[in-house]
Amino acid sequence: MFIDEIHLTVRGGRGGDGHVSFHREKYIEKGGPDGGDGGRGGDVVFVASHHLDGLGHLRYTKEIKAKNGGKGGASNCHGANAEDVIIEVPVGTVVYEYPDEAGAVAQEPEVEPAAEAPPEAFTEEGASGEDAPEVDARGDSIALIDLSEPGQKFIVAYGGTGGFGNKHFATATNQRPTRFKPGKEGQVRKLRLELKLIADVGLVGLPNAGKSTFLSRCTKARPKIGAYPFTTLVPYLGVVQLDEEHSFLLADIPGLIEGASKGKGLGHKFLRHVERTGLLLHLIDASEGEPEQLKKDHDVIVGELQAFSDVLAAKPRIVVANKCDVPEVKERAAELEKLLGEKVHVISGVTGEGLKDLLWALYQRVGELKAAREQNAPQDSE
Repeated sequence: MFIDEIHLTVRGGRGGDGHVSFHREKYIEKGGPDGGDGGRGGDVVFVASHHLDGLGHLRYTKEIKAKNGGKGGASNCHGANAEDVIIEVPVGTVVYEYPDEAGAVAQEPEVEPAAEAPPEAFTEEGASGEDAPEVDARGDSIALIDLSEPGQKFIVAYGGTGGFGNKHFATATNQRPTRFKPGKEGQVRKLRLELKLIADVGLVGLPNAGKSTFLSRCTKARPKIGAYPFTTLVPYLGVVQLDEEHSFLLADIPGLIEGASKGKGLGHKFLRHVERTGLLLHLIDASEGEPEQLKKDHDVIVGELQAFSDVLAAKPRIVVANKCDVPEVKERAAELEKLLGEKVHVISGVTGEGLKDLLWALYQRVGELKAAREQNAPQDSE
């Protein structure tokens, strides 16, 4: 089963307690305090992996907890730092956090000023000195990170720091302190993980427009194909291999109907999967209906994209009239082109007519969009 959204709690490990002990050695009457510090609790770390295509491996996971740090020991022995818990998630996973009852997100554990911070300790710049993730409110949760690159890591729950042993509390007037500090609790977060497929081109259209046939014809993906609406129940991803050196990634989602952005049909659940695409391929079944009706069908999809998000509404689209193996489709497509005031490509997903030219046009347009994004991207200052 394809799972693209889950809810879970992550909990960093608790820091180990500091230790109270005094040096004992023959001929040394007053050895002084030598209680060691507790170890640091483990972190919970998400890593983006291209080996996963969904969140199904976390479907039944309610909580992920890292181990606690070890307690300090005598002879200034430091407690063991707990190992981090590494969780792989698919590339394209967005991590959201639910604020607590007071409306605040979880705070990273504090670091005692007298203690030496471990290498991965939290700083204002985030883990490993990188900029802190941009926080963006969306509904009842807050976006923490977008894991959009393979190998990208993010610490979702920091482990607590270990407590001080009694050696830290020795003073000129108190040379035998019995005071110590317990370890701090690890960070706790309630999260929502949402997968958004990453593709170059996204397929959109009404049910039965021929999207699944188109995908199976162009890629090695094998979605279910049937002569009835909603044969596609989950998103599909496929690689369009034009030749040995040229290819692009194509995503198909369930068909949209009017009112999908308000919860009707199936497509509204999966529209987020085409938010990341650079280009939309709008497929229209031109085998039935007059050009005026085809334009209405076209406008339904455009309206649902606009209602779902401004991001989708602003994406460039290529309109394609499908099923030209049926008589009169080419004439209807020509009339539709006049009504829309933009080019309408004509293909047949069944026979393959016009498919090669369309795929190369898509590849060229994807390349142009990538080049434009790279040109407009902010340059790093030296």
